[in-house]
Amino acid sequence: NPAGIMQMTDGFYGKLDVMYYAKDYSNDVPGFGELSQDEPSITPGVFSVYKQKKWAGFFAFTIPAGGGELNYEEGNARTVALADGVSNTINATLQGLSGTSLFNYNNIDDMALEVKQSTVYGFTIGASYAINDAWSVALGTRFSTGTREFDGFATISADNPAPSPPFPPGINDTRELSINLEEEADGWAAIAGVNFAPNDKLNVALTYISNTKMEYEMDVKRDSLLPDGSSLAEAIKFGDGSKRRIDIPGLLGAGVSYRFLPQLKVDLNFTYYLEEDAEIDTYQDEGNSWDMGLAAEYTFNPRWKASLGYLRTNVKVDDDQQINEPEEPKLDANTFGAGVVWSPSQRWAFTLAGLCALYDDVTDNRGIVYDKTVYNASIGIQYKFF
Repeated sequence: NPAGIMQMTDGFYGKLDVMYYAKDYSNDVPGFGELSQDEPSITPGVFSVYKQKKWAGFFAFTIPAGGGELNYEEGNARTVALADGVSNTINATLQGLSGTSLFNYNNIDDMALEVKQSTVYGFTIGASYAINDAWSVALGTRFSTGTREFDGFATISADNPAPSPPFPPGINDTRELSINLEEEADGWAAIAGVNFAPNDKLNVALTYISNTKMEYEMDVKRDSLLPDGSSLAEAIKFGDGSKRRIDIPGLLGAGVSYRFLPQLKVDLNFTYYLEEDAEIDTYQDEGNSWDMGLAAEYTFNPRWKASLGYLRTNVKVDDDQQINEPEEPKLDANTFGAGVVWSPSQRWAFTLAGLCALYDDVTDNRGIVYDKTVYNASIGIQYKFF
């Protein structure tokens, strides 16, 4: 709510947040069982506000998209699909050369997939203006730069002995498929906000962030050759220099805050993600997802206050398209959070908070079950310089 900073007292503020995420993701694949990962992530956030009378400027460093690191040490739904697809292609090639199908790659012996990085860094700057005591507005812009790196392998094998020529060289009982891909993109978004605070009890806010165009260009660091001479990266349409759009969808956010008692404030918010207006090559026909949250904050005294909150997330992605990004499935969720703030003086504020996000598992038409659970602990330090 960038327009809402006009409700703050004059001064220069700085805030640092550090958030720790414990991520338990899993793909339950028929014939392979539960393939999971529990690699945690640490996410920073930096905010600053300078306000004097009717004007304010703000800056923020945030993570507007991305899931951090992931490590599927025994592979996941993507590596299974990749190994099966390559096995079928090689088998068809061998059968075409020999006229028989005596030699077939029919086992997946080992596999792993590590997402070394999948993060978008956002740098936001803007200004707010108080039209009068009740109304304020804000305009800003956000520059986002993202990097995604994937490193994986799968070993396939055949139960029967390798054939003799005229089969292509390199055909043997065991074959390792290995790949390392990196892609980068950046883009800009516009931000606008309106805040209405007619009295010290009611506050209403609207925020809009435009779509961020993110065109990723693929850089193939390591690849595997297939028997027909093509590369593994090209076979999965991730060839060196290829491009794809994975925009950060715009959003509309609305919030209402009401102070029922001097000590008790209740907040209701709704965020609508404009995914239908974005270009996301990973999925097709996705709808507009949304979040709705409710929170209550209680002030015990000038030094201590605490809050409880609930958030419902509804993601408009078809279950059968989860295979397109099985590492971090897009699932509906119920999130519960709590936090406390300690303000030992007017200059300092320390925040300690935590949340639990419980996701609804889904099953696609391949029988793969996608599930995840996320726990978060975060600390924040705010200081008012003057």
